[in-house]
Amino acid sequence: MKTNKLLLGKSFLRTCISYFVLCSLLVFFINALLNTWISARLDNAFPSLGNMLQYGEALAQDDFAAIPMRRFNDCAYMVFDADSRVLYASDNEFKEHFQSDDLWMINEYDSDLYYTVQEMADMPREGYYYIALHRFDAETGEAEFLDYCIIDENYNILEGDLFPWLDQLSEREFELLQGIYQSQWEISKAVYYTTAGEERTLVFVCPRFTETAYLNALENANRLLLLSIPIILAAILMLAVLFRRQIRRSILPLHKAIVAYGAGRRVEVNTDALPIEFRQVTDSFTHLLDRLEQVSAEKQAADADKQRMLADLSHDLKTPLTVIQGYAQALVDGVVPPDKQRQYLETICRKASDSTVLMNSLFDYVRLEHPDYVLQAERADLCEFCKSYLAEKYPEIESRSFVLSLDLPETPVMAAFDPRLLRRLLENLTANALQYNPAGTTLFFGLKDEADHIYLTIADNGVGIPDELADTLFEPFVTGNRARTSGGGTGLGMAIVKKVAELHGGSIRLVRPPQNGWHTQFELVLPRCIL
Repeated sequence: MKTNKLLLGKSFLRTCISYFVLCSLLVFFINALLNTWISARLDNAFPSLGNMLQYGEALAQDDFAAIPMRRFNDCAYMVFDADSRVLYASDNEFKEHFQSDDLWMINEYDSDLYYTVQEMADMPREGYYYIALHRFDAETGEAEFLDYCIIDENYNILEGDLFPWLDQLSEREFELLQGIYQSQWEISKAVYYTTAGEERTLVFVCPRFTETAYLNALENANRLLLLSIPIILAAILMLAVLFRRQIRRSILPLHKAIVAYGAGRRVEVNTDALPIEFRQVTDSFTHLLDRLEQVSAEKQAADADKQRMLADLSHDLKTPLTVIQGYAQALVDGVVPPDKQRQYLETICRKASDSTVLMNSLFDYVRLEHPDYVLQAERADLCEFCKSYLAEKYPEIESRSFVLSLDLPETPVMAAFDPRLLRRLLENLTANALQYNPAGTTLFFGLKDEADHIYLTIADNGVGIPDELADTLFEPFVTGNRARTSGGGTGLGMAIVKKVAELHGGSIRLVRPPQNGWHTQFELVLPRCIL
């Protein structure tokens, strides 16, 4: 079904097949034309009396001028009447040298009587010839011997009754018996009748068919055959140019779309105008454009977020720095009362700490995003690591009136992780929970060791995360008045959490909806070993 569609529709395959067939037919036509021409030249190179008899109608009407002698190169003919008188001669020299008395010695074309001449190898001396007269029986396909004679090198008749009225043959007569005229032409005759019933004898001479003459004619024919090579190459080149134009025209819509996109414009491609083979490419190109536009839109949105983040970061940094500068200048100018100086110094210290937190968050995110960052992982007990972290964090948890709930196994859970980065991940998640939930909230840590992965769950039953923030929670530079993020409001806290999980070969997700009655639930998935 697919093959039929390729052959019947607008198809590159069909175009290739069409041009291939056209090229083959063109080569065949040129080759056939040249072969016909060469065959005609070979026929004309060695014409025979049979070619002359093709003009039997003109001969029967004694219309000798109607016979085109240009077809009979180096040939000549004479026509005799019943009384052996010359009616017509195509060549005066032939007319002067050939006599009617010689007619009886010439083999007749298509006659059942014919002479044969053979050199006799078993005679005492060389130059003896055996001349025989035969009759061909068309019914049996065999030749009947009639008579013979033997002659010596001087053409003396030694024995036989073939020519009883002669004692010796002339050299001319000997050649005529062999169908040779003046050593360089072949000679034959034919008897025919005119439309009026009058007898005519046609004598035809043509160049002898020898091996040398045939090779010369064949060489000339081969030269003509060589001409077919540039002709065929020129034809193929012409078809190649047409084929190239056809292909370029076929894929022109796709080319225009690519050029237009390079110029910043999008042009929809009409797939119906393209060959079937290119439609999949066009679909892929269209999908690529859609993806590039999506990426471009995402990049623009990310750039806008970054610009907003930089503005927020500048504002967040400017505020504490302005306070630090103002309070420090007041202390330098001595305008702060002694009882207020400690309060000023504490404010300066607190604002400097806030600025440090902002800068550290940005620095950590940029460092983790660098492609050359190398994870400093080591194999350790993840369960013991979580217990140690929570033991250090417990005073802060207790001071905020949070309840800590644990589901940690008693047996070691071995994993490969970077302690510093994993501590940063836990800190960001815990800090968010402590910062954005009210007192009395339960903070849950659970660890499960499965066959292929380790699952760490951090959850709480606090206020939860709004739906408008949940979809973009792990994207960088996402902030909001109700966002559960750490890092001083840069919107990088959860992005750092996601990056840390990915660097460990794992993943983290916000479970939606939360399970077991929790309002917020994060699940960190780590491989059992990434080293």
